[in-house]
Amino acid sequence: MKIILDSKSAQPLNEQIRAQIIRQIADGTLKADECLPSVRNAARMLGVGVITVKAAYDKLEADGFIYTQAGKGCFVGAQKGSCGAEALESLAAQSMRPCVERLKSLGIDLPAAAALLETLYKE
Repeated sequence: MKIILDSKSAQPLNEQIRAQIIRQIADGTLKADECLPSVRNAARMLGVGVITVKAAYDKLEADGFIYTQAGKGCFVGAQKGSCGAEALESLAAQSMRPCVERLKSLGIDLPAAAALLETLYKE
């Protein structure tokens, strides 16, 4: 499991961890039933607090991406069908929510926001 954190990002560190694990599950880098580093080991490797990793793992487990076996650790859950694509869509939607709220607060309507997204996407 390789995770690169950006301390300057507006995205919280636990969400960066979660997002990168989901991407690795979706693209097959992390396989079903593969053991993840313990919360403490992951925190040490990433240079973050245990609570940060625990929050990421808890959310991943709540969303069905990983599961925990008492005394053994956390493991990648079995993903079925197009779950990889669904996971990435869910992750994208979650990442876009703050942007959409900001666009709304600026008074930018949906057609203008869609045009802006299209322009940025093509860059």
